[in-house]
Amino acid sequence: MKVLLVGSGAREHAIAKALSRSPQEPRIFAYMSTPNPGIIRLAEGWIEGGLNDLPSLVRYAQRVRPNLVVFGPEEPLAAGAVDELEERGFSCIGPRRILARLEADKCFMREFMARYIGRGFPKWWVFENLGTLHAHLLSHPNSVLKPVGLTGGKGVRVLGRQLTNVMEAIEYARPYLEREGKILVEEKLTGEEFSLMVFTDGKKVVPMPLVQDYKYAREGDTGPMTGGMGSYSCADYLLPFVSQKDFETALGIVEETVKKLEEALGIPYRGVLYGQFIQTQSGPVVIEFNVRFGDPEAINVLSLLESDAVDVFASIAAGDLVEDVRFSHLATVCRYLVPRGYPDAPETGVLFSLPLEKLSLAGIEVYFGSVQEVNGQFSTTASRSVALLSRRATPQEAKHALDEALADYTVPLYWRRDIPRLL
Repeated sequence: MKVLLVGSGAREHAIAKALSRSPQEPRIFAYMSTPNPGIIRLAEGWIEGGLNDLPSLVRYAQRVRPNLVVFGPEEPLAAGAVDELEERGFSCIGPRRILARLEADKCFMREFMARYIGRGFPKWWVFENLGTLHAHLLSHPNSVLKPVGLTGGKGVRVLGRQLTNVMEAIEYARPYLEREGKILVEEKLTGEEFSLMVFTDGKKVVPMPLVQDYKYAREGDTGPMTGGMGSYSCADYLLPFVSQKDFETALGIVEETVKKLEEALGIPYRGVLYGQFIQTQSGPVVIEFNVRFGDPEAINVLSLLESDAVDVFASIAAGDLVEDVRFSHLATVCRYLVPRGYPDAPETGVLFSLPLEKLSLAGIEVYFGSVQEVNGQFSTTASRSVALLSRRATPQEAKHALDEALADYTVPLYWRRDIPRLL
């Protein structure tokens, strides 16, 4: 069994680790935008290439001839990589381009939910010029601005938080309106956010354990938005602020979305669908949908996956998802170590080392992100460097294990010590 993995971050390292645990001993190949030291250690072969360079990806697939192609990031999915590969006979884990619009076009997502789902979304508006946007924001101070296209999880701005006044909001929106022709504005909701990811073959939907992600760069949920500074999950697969009833409501929205996508677009959604929810007083509300594993959430859930990842992925591609997907009943805590100054002005080219053996003995798993390996050391780039994960009986125990592992660790990187902020 040959598997081609597309992507180069810690999320993709987690996918590669899950595949490598399979008793089928798959031969792993990787197409990466930058060389990931962890993936390279697990892969039989790899190549460096742009995530949107579909001709390069197709050529590598034709050279490797994989049985499965597994996607980590959203960029190639939005560009139509699955369309290109499936038309050449390759089985893919990920949606076609028209389905990937659910993440790549936030206006499409809101319009789809309003038309076909009818619940689980906030009030929202689309603006195509600065004048009408300005008038709206003056009368709606509790607003959230969202660029329509992909921003790597860093595009959302809240009026009154990252944007201190209406004029700042207008200047933030200006380049997006010029480039994309529109911008999405939503009502600001209050509550705790959570991630619900599912495996689906377009018919059956199998949920993964719930995860809470921490987007803000600094402790106390302050600072700029990032791609995610860390995350945690609980042994019962829920979260302290999500009841079984609310979980079932959120899952029902995801299941209905999978069903309605095929009805509306004529193509089954096969892959991972990730609903980002906020738990409000009236129940869970969809903040956004993503068409792939979350990062870092994938690290939490894939570390718990007991089922054979090859079987799970192959069954999705075959349109007959195995229903008995098993996860360990353990809690997890994941923290990213990032360059100082991340995300606005990260220090690049800074060398650091990791006590890999000591961390392993302490039961801490290491997932490499955006780093380069240089003579046994690692060098920072402009994004998140390394994710550390602890699995224990409770989130408190997992947090304590990470705290102990990092207590005497002097390294030119930054991490949030308050992950998780347990309620």
